[in-house]
Amino acid sequence: MSIRRLLAIAAKEWIHIRRDPRSLAVVLVLPILLLVLMGAGINFDLTDLPFAICDHDGSAASRKLREALVHTELFRLVASCRNAEEGEQLLDEGECLFVLVIPPNMEADLAAGRSVQLQMLLDGSDSNTASIARNYVNGALAAYSSRMLGRAGKRLGLREEAAGPPLTIARKVLYNPALESRQFLVPGLVVIILVILGALLTSGTVVRERERGTFETLAASPLVSSEILLGKLLPYVGIGIADAITAVCVGALVFNVYIAGSVALFFACGLVFLMCALALGLLFSTIAHTQQVAMTAAIVSTLVPSILLSGFAFPLRNMPLVLKALANLLPATHFLVIVRNIYLKGVGLAVIWPSLVVLMVIGTAILGMSVGRFRKRL
Repeated sequence: MSIRRLLAIAAKEWIHIRRDPRSLAVVLVLPILLLVLMGAGINFDLTDLPFAICDHDGSAASRKLREALVHTELFRLVASCRNAEEGEQLLDEGECLFVLVIPPNMEADLAAGRSVQLQMLLDGSDSNTASIARNYVNGALAAYSSRMLGRAGKRLGLREEAAGPPLTIARKVLYNPALESRQFLVPGLVVIILVILGALLTSGTVVRERERGTFETLAASPLVSSEILLGKLLPYVGIGIADAITAVCVGALVFNVYIAGSVALFFACGLVFLMCALALGLLFSTIAHTQQVAMTAAIVSTLVPSILLSGFAFPLRNMPLVLKALANLLPATHFLVIVRNIYLKGVGLAVIWPSLVVLMVIGTAILGMSVGRFRKRL
């Protein structure tokens, strides 16, 4: 592959872009409009919420409390930890949604009719899910503690109203203490914007050459297919990076949502994701016969699936297995995990590398299909 010929194709494509300044302006302004205009997410009832428990009491009462939570079918116990630090590590790694910390002497205090305060370490990176989980736990603990204190009151000869308050929770919400929707919506919108614009930007590159009658020049040139396609991608990589910077700046200036982790890591992962989106649009451009069809295919294949299946609006854990499998094929699903972890949790490469590897594999596969579909013939 010749770098000189690759850059020549990139320069040719940049000339096409400059000749259509209105489209270029729309591409640069659209991220701002989408971030500002798109509203709040949608809440749904949740089930099978993963949680961990840190039992400092180790009594029959604490075991019954754990069983009471599991038997509600709202929660799924995924781990038991020795201390709160281990619980926070599980939250960092995304293994659970919350950690319930049971203090020592819970059984003795309940037997004496005293109230007990539990601690709930809650992952607030998805504020909608965290709010629902908090309410579910409150309801389950209220029902359980009322039964426990009622029995204790009867043994002590106390009236029911004198038996003391039910179990209470001292909550510690990590990553998004105020449980603000914008804290997880803005990173999600960055993903949606990049995948839509990336696919749209390149959806007309090849088919435009055919419609304008300039494809003959490419077909007669000594350029190979990979040089043509990669050369056409280069200018749009720069535009996509500009869109990403714009989205991040608008999120910070308008919504006060800042990147908690490494900015360099965020943009490095964003570049990989951008290549996936651009390659997807390029694939449609090699398949479609008109620019209109290619652009429509790009919008339909990115906008709806990325919002409905990526985890942006609806948790993946509640989806049927078929939809989960389909969601895992979408680049937006894996980049959303990366973005929210970097944006809200401030984690590093040690945590997000599995999603990044999958993203690279998907991008390579899409780009390979694009090169395979492209033919230098009329």
